[in-house]
Amino acid sequence: MSRIVQHRITTATDTVRTGLDDLLREVRIGLDAADQRHLLRHLYDPESGGTGLLPLLAEVLTAASVAVGEWQPHHEATVEALDEAAAYIADSAGQRINTARNLLTRPAEKDWPTPEKAYAKAPSTISEVGWTARTAAERPFGTEGTREFWLRKAALLDRIALTDERVGEPGDATEAADRAARRLMDVDDAAVICDPRHYVRQQYALWTTHQ
Repeated sequence: MSRIVQHRITTATDTVRTGLDDLLREVRIGLDAADQRHLLRHLYDPESGGTGLLPLLAEVLTAASVAVGEWQPHHEATVEALDEAAAYIADSAGQRINTARNLLTRPAEKDWPTPEKAYAKAPSTISEVGWTARTAAERPFGTEGTREFWLRKAALLDRIALTDERVGEPGDATEAADRAARRLMDVDDAAVICDPRHYVRQQYALWTTHQ
């Protein structure tokens, strides 16, 4: 029986290791803002009852603690150590991950690039108008736009609004830029706790850096 169980454990842990290797590869390639929050939510998500990889690992350790207590009742110190490890993963580590996910939606002012810096590598507005129109027209009916589409559209409208605002004529362009910026934040699942257009510039600067 022990060999069969050990084989199943080895197979299961090898599968988990392979999955974690794949995950590590994705992280090393680079994650944008939405991807970062998506990763952290899958590691620990208190909004869904504490689901994710970390709580599941904590459950494994708790189950191991129970098994030790049943089969080797005199190993109290072992049971205590396993329980503490499970609690640390589920509570301390999990809460820290949740804190990190929340902080990702709160860029410090120094992280907000100026429009000049954010759009230094941007194509001309005429070019982006054409790209945005073509991409919207080519999108299959009933499907959502990609993050790139919403990011580039928000950046385009922000640039147009900035031009109007520089000459003291904010109006429809500013309203459109604000709506597009908030739409990007919805796509990224980012809490609206900063100026949405600042967020667009930050994310556009990061996006162009990784192109």
